[in-house]
Amino acid sequence: MFSNPLNIIVFVCFFLLIATVGYFSGREEKTTEDFFLGKRKMPWLAVCLSILATECSSLTVVGVPAIAFAKGGNFCYIQLAIGSLIGRILIATIFLIPFYNTKVTTVYEFLRIRFGSQSQVIGAIFFFATRLLGTGVRLYTVALALHVVFGVPIVFTILLSAGITTAYTLWGGIKAVIWTDVFQFSIFMGGAILCIGYIYYICGGYEPIYQIASEAQKWKFIDLSIDFKNEFTLLNGVIFGCFMTFAALGTDQDLTQRMLTCKESKLAQKALILTGIIDFPLVLIFLTIGVLLYVFYQIHPDPSIPAQADQIFPYFILKVLPSGISGLMIVSIFSADMSSLDSALNALSSSAICDVYKPFIAKRKSEKHYLFVSRIMVLVFGVILVLIAYLSSDIESVLKLAFKVSSYTYGGLLGVFLIGTLTKTKGSERGNVIAMVSSIIVVFMVSKTKIAWSWFIVIGTLWTFFVGIIYPYIEISIKNVVYKKFSAQ
Repeated sequence: MFSNPLNIIVFVCFFLLIATVGYFSGREEKTTEDFFLGKRKMPWLAVCLSILATECSSLTVVGVPAIAFAKGGNFCYIQLAIGSLIGRILIATIFLIPFYNTKVTTVYEFLRIRFGSQSQVIGAIFFFATRLLGTGVRLYTVALALHVVFGVPIVFTILLSAGITTAYTLWGGIKAVIWTDVFQFSIFMGGAILCIGYIYYICGGYEPIYQIASEAQKWKFIDLSIDFKNEFTLLNGVIFGCFMTFAALGTDQDLTQRMLTCKESKLAQKALILTGIIDFPLVLIFLTIGVLLYVFYQIHPDPSIPAQADQIFPYFILKVLPSGISGLMIVSIFSADMSSLDSALNALSSSAICDVYKPFIAKRKSEKHYLFVSRIMVLVFGVILVLIAYLSSDIESVLKLAFKVSSYTYGGLLGVFLIGTLTKTKGSERGNVIAMVSSIIVVFMVSKTKIAWSWFIVIGTLWTFFVGIIYPYIEISIKNVVYKKFSAQ
């Protein structure tokens, strides 16, 4: 595929532009606030596009079209966007103002201010587990795509992907992350729209597309059924989309950090809510690709197409798309994952410094020292992610664990943040830790039932919230009983 000069030019230009944007956008960092928050002076629209770019990955670019392409697939996945918008509104109204008022660098510092250091540390641990495994798998998926395209060893493609991203993140911090994300978002959305236009043309236009898709019932957008085993009903979509977004964008430093780079909370709220509005056409674009792919292969049957739906779009890119467009689409997949990787590196570094290094290892050091260690941590996490990606190529359980881990940890995180923002009680450090850890056990037990995995975060959140709320009262009751017993003696 890349023996064609046009595709080679597309790929080389992409790397050169990414390097240029990363270099010139991220300079003059003198403090950790510069490195992690861009002096809180980032334009809100750039923050909006950066959040969208980070949310999208190869799993979006490849996985969403597969949902619409598959047998029985349709547009019902869009129902998740309804819940997602609700989740963003809740974050904007419940979380962002307290985060700005406390002037935190990481959201887990808010837990320390509200409860104490134990809650901060357990929140950071949950974040590390979620982000390292999830990002490591994403790095592996894009490296696998490059391995298939170029025919080079997968270790080389992992090192290439991680090396470039680590370099500009280490150099430019959050400013480089945000501006390269804006560029990468433009690339993969432009590639997706161009791909739709090409498939529409080769399928013969509106009439055959509408007829074939209608016969397969692909135009269904809403499912009003009550089925807890089906992720894509209106009820499940709204509730899961809401809780998943509430947790991912409200308690995961990887995504929340972007919102904290705006000058004030009102601008952050504007950026966040706009991402929820843009999410509708974004999801529709990739679902449309899936439907068009279904129509294309009905008109042009191919006995060699992959049996798995999530492989159909990469197969189409490699086999059908003309030179230039195919190169742009591979670059789109690559840029989608780079935008997830760069933000993860910066967020992991910020949490390591602000939640662990500063408060427990090296107190009262100079900003120059903390900035130097911050860059070292970006490099360290880059190496760790390379190792996780490499292990993912050989150990199937790592892949499965990475996909499941967020459904286990996000509920605990969201629950404790809700306690911190919705209640006025002092709370209990021990109660928070018990609630969060026990939520993992509860979710694991629920996973053994027939309830869809989309409900795991909901269950984990409710469990953590109510256990965290009632624990102080249980603790007081136990102390009173013990006191009375010893007093009687």
